[in-house]
Amino acid sequence: MKSLLRMGLCVALLSSVAFARNPQEHRGFYFSAGIGPAYLSYQGSEEYSDYRYSYGESGSTYTPTRVKEEGSYDAFVFPALDFRFGKSAFNLLVFYTTFDLMMDTGNWEAKYEETSEDSLYYDSYKADADRSYLLSFGGGLGFDIYPFLNPHSVLRGFHLGESVSVEGVYIDAFGSDVSQGGGVAIANRINVGMDWWVSDTWSMGVEFSYTNFSYSDGNYEDASQHLFRLMFRLTRG
Repeated sequence: MKSLLRMGLCVALLSSVAFARNPQEHRGFYFSAGIGPAYLSYQGSEEYSDYRYSYGESGSTYTPTRVKEEGSYDAFVFPALDFRFGKSAFNLLVFYTTFDLMMDTGNWEAKYEETSEDSLYYDSYKADADRSYLLSFGGGLGFDIYPFLNPHSVLRGFHLGESVSVEGVYIDAFGSDVSQGGGVAIANRINVGMDWWVSDTWSMGVEFSYTNFSYSDGNYEDASQHLFRLMFRLTRG
């Protein structure tokens, strides 16, 4: 009986040591906030059939037309923000929910062009890029891996990860007939970064990421968006 008791105490002690959070380790509650510059590239286009009526002495005339709409937003954006809340385990893996926000003004360019096959009808106009704005926000799930566990390694804070989120992207140019771009997209982000511990529980670091957006519901039938970010991060856990 005593041997069983001793064995149980040893197992409990070893378990408590194995799962205890030592200083400067990724275990337990995880929080990270990032801010930095970003480069955004958005391209959208759409073509569809339409018609126009013209009226003359012989009555109304029906004219089939072809419409082409294009929009683009290419800009350096600051600041881009994101926040992560989650759980870190074994000083190796971090699972988190992520929320991000990005705003910018004045880079939207769009064009509307409508023509008929017989070239009797033509109309076109452009968006006012100087009065446009961008709003992008969303949330999702992600993970990071810290593969170098040696506390004396210079690569100890190196990490890489991935996340998938649902993003709302809204681009508008006030007073323009071709004013809107964006929509709802699925965003897939891959990131690589480096952290340096500044206390037992907090670290500061830098992270580079690339995000590709696949639009599930957008203002254009064919739209693509790419985002590059350089984030400076403050992390706990």
